[in-house]
Amino acid sequence: MASFLLLAVFFLTFFPDNRTEVDDGYWYAADIRDSEYTKLFNPRFMLFLPVVKLGYEAVTSLGLSIDAYNFMCIVSVGFSAMTLILLYDTLCSQLKFQGKNALLVTIFVAISYEYWRYSVEAEVYVMSMFFILLCLRLFLKYKYVRKFGHVFLLCVLASFTTLLYKPNFIPLFMVFPLLFLYYRKISHLAVYYSLSAFLIVGSFYVVHTQIPSNGPFLEYLFGGTNQPIGNPAASVLVIASNMMSVLWIFSFEEATSFIINGFPHKVIEEEVFLAQQMGSIKYFLLLVLAVAIVLFGWLVGNAIKERRSFSISRFRILLVLFLWVLLYGGFLMVMDPTSNEPWLMLQIPIIILFGALLIEPLKRSQHWIIYSFLFLIFLNNWLGGMYLLKDIQYDYYYQKSRWLISNATGKDYIISYGPVSFIRYMRYHTDAEVINLEEEQKTAINLLQNASELKGGKVYLSENIFHPPRAILYRSQFDVGQLFDIYEDRGYRSELVWGREEEQFTTYKLIMHN
Repeated sequence: MASFLLLAVFFLTFFPDNRTEVDDGYWYAADIRDSEYTKLFNPRFMLFLPVVKLGYEAVTSLGLSIDAYNFMCIVSVGFSAMTLILLYDTLCSQLKFQGKNALLVTIFVAISYEYWRYSVEAEVYVMSMFFILLCLRLFLKYKYVRKFGHVFLLCVLASFTTLLYKPNFIPLFMVFPLLFLYYRKISHLAVYYSLSAFLIVGSFYVVHTQIPSNGPFLEYLFGGTNQPIGNPAASVLVIASNMMSVLWIFSFEEATSFIINGFPHKVIEEEVFLAQQMGSIKYFLLLVLAVAIVLFGWLVGNAIKERRSFSISRFRILLVLFLWVLLYGGFLMVMDPTSNEPWLMLQIPIIILFGALLIEPLKRSQHWIIYSFLFLIFLNNWLGGMYLLKDIQYDYYYQKSRWLISNATGKDYIISYGPVSFIRYMRYHTDAEVINLEEEQKTAINLLQNASELKGGKVYLSENIFHPPRAILYRSQFDVGQLFDIYEDRGYRSELVWGREEEQFTTYKLIMHN
């Protein structure tokens, strides 16, 4: 309990006020706050939102008033603390790490940037990590308890973990079950696959029958995947940025130019605005990064030099972890190579491999190297990551929407050219109907064509209608000129209601009558 409280205090100490990097959190929070249960069974993470909504309703039924988004963040804090405790215990008891090295691996996971940040975020990943690590622990215990009861428990837990987040299917059903083959328990393998398939497919079928609008069953069962976008070669940079924050790098014009050219589909306006607070400390972080790279290179060189000390007794489990990274990483390189979030699910196995291959070979006199390396990781991710997220004044979405949050009503409409994370932010914080021009062009066009028939409601236009973000234009290819054609035909004009002309934080109101 003391370890849990200590970890919870650590994460809550760095609880962000600035949510610049949020992608889906406000979408999830709005759903658990406002939507019925039948609207929450997304095929990609079918049980995540219903389970969290149950918890949210249980808390609010006690008379406690808590913001849905903050509630989800606190849930992540709790699961993160439990994950780290479970990880340390698994390293010591199942993977035979020395206590000190197990602690170093656990600390590395805790302060690795994306794990740290998502420990205080309204997302599925940290909760999913806890259950997948719990599944791994049960698989490792199978060596000592080769009974059908243990296999049944594995089936139930693995099925739940897959229903919580569908990509967990890869390690749970393509990698971990190899241990059944290793122990030549084919009957247990057959039971594991058949019973798990029944539980997973059966759950999808039950939900599908209760929600007729989901379309064909097979489409629902295999739904929830992203359209592939991005360069697979960039995945190495994504993994590295999951370990070390690169937010501060956006304060260098050379870096933003590289990102714009290399990742044209990425919206980076939020990060560039956030990085304006860096000042001269960015040069110190450049030094931190350089020294960390040198120390990492030394650790790799030392591991090669001390390769004879590698314990072959641990080879089996390290092979399982390597296959986990290889197969899951291969899937992501095809489906979503440049998004940090899905790669977060590989943070723990990658860092365990780091510990086994680079930390364990160190002699006692060399431990200062890993201490220094982890200290530099902490410095980078604190000063160049979590510290930047403390000041809401550098929250791009807050600045862009604060007038609308205070003034828009349930009768009003807001048209914005994305990105979708900004749309979700406004939908969570305002009662107005928010239309995303990137995905709802027909809705926006229809609204403008019939705006004069609105009864009491106003139409607000975000600044990015007039100056569309480069990345969104690249992705959607929508001709904004169609909207201005309607302007001309109907005799509309726009009136500035917030900000100053040509600034990025401005809001306009549609005037339909001169």
